[in-house]
Amino acid sequence: MSTHEEAVKDIIKAKNVLDAQVIEDKKFFTHTSVSMIKSGFRIAAGLALAGGGWLEIYPYIQAAGLLLVLAELLGIVEELV
Repeated sequence: MSTHEEAVKDIIKAKNVLDAQVIEDKKFFTHTSVSMIKSGFRIAAGLALAGGGWLEIYPYIQAAGLLLVLAELLGIVEELV
């Protein structure tokens, strides 16, 4: 086998690897996007808990909801860095 044929085969292999990576990168749901959607639900749940405390009936539930929102916001920052 000539050097030229080997080079062509190597180029084809490299192209196939790159094509596979491009397909992998174009996934609709990536780890980060699913994590952000999940964080959105958690923040909404925390705000719902905090909203129940505005009546001054359940101040601990309000505090718990606000702390959950804060923790989730920190989780988003952690995911992005």
